[in-house]
Amino acid sequence: MKSLLLAAALAAAPAAKSPAPIDIRSETLTVEHGKRRAVFAGGVVATRGDLTLECPEVVATYDAQSQVREVTCVGAITANQGERRMTAQRGVFDNATGLLTLEGEPTLTEGDRRLVGERLIYDANLAKAELTNVQGELPAAEAPNLPGAAGRGPLRVSAATVTHDFAGQRTVFGGGVTATRGDLVLRAPRLTASYDDEGQLAGAMTSGGDVTVRQRDRRGQAKRAVFTAGARTLVLQGEPQITEGASSLTGTKVTFLLGQDRVEVEKPRAVFPLGAALPGRSP
Repeated sequence: MKSLLLAAALAAAPAAKSPAPIDIRSETLTVEHGKRRAVFAGGVVATRGDLTLECPEVVATYDAQSQVREVTCVGAITANQGERRMTAQRGVFDNATGLLTLEGEPTLTEGDRRLVGERLIYDANLAKAELTNVQGELPAAEAPNLPGAAGRGPLRVSAATVTHDFAGQRTVFGGGVTATRGDLVLRAPRLTASYDDEGQLAGAMTSGGDVTVRQRDRRGQAKRAVFTAGARTLVLQGEPQITEGASSLTGTKVTFLLGQDRVEVEKPRAVFPLGAALPGRSP
């Protein structure tokens, strides 16, 4: 395999610091000087710092000083940086900004954490990713394996937008969020998830407006909700209310114990229908 090094000293304005060079390796190279582009083919590996791109063919455009401006992958692309891995059907890397844009079922994985979207923009300099129309799986702590338990498997989240900060160990889901674990479904305007040092889900909290919860025939609503203990529990706060059939329950705090099919309420006030209080009688 031929080894070809193109200096990528293109700097974003102001030009105080040049980005790292791009090392592009391939079997063949065709240079079109008039168009200021180079076509690498036969299986390509492009490296910039600790970011590595792999795809069947690469088209690199450069300026009059032979500084690489943009790298376009032709065909499926795989990108790796540290423990994170990204795949897509196509991708473009802007060398000046350090932004990698992926489209065609872009998928981001880091350990057991997985995000799949419609479009992914990854900032290689800041180690941050933005996705649109996302389905995500977040590794969560396992609750007791009881029949019908909600606290098994990952927390699955769908959202219109996602911003994932690798260094900050935080993911912000926005634009209307649906989070599910087992038979429990939560809906909220926004959900922010945080992780421990091992990448496991430490907790997640809603913001931006009211939340609703559904678990079989049980319904809940509140001003906000927090997944705690690695998503083994869900806490509703801010005028929480639980309804099941014609029965309703309010309190200062409602806690769903996932995996135990149990709900705990602080300072409860319950309202039961007459038929439930006096079984066997007609209303």
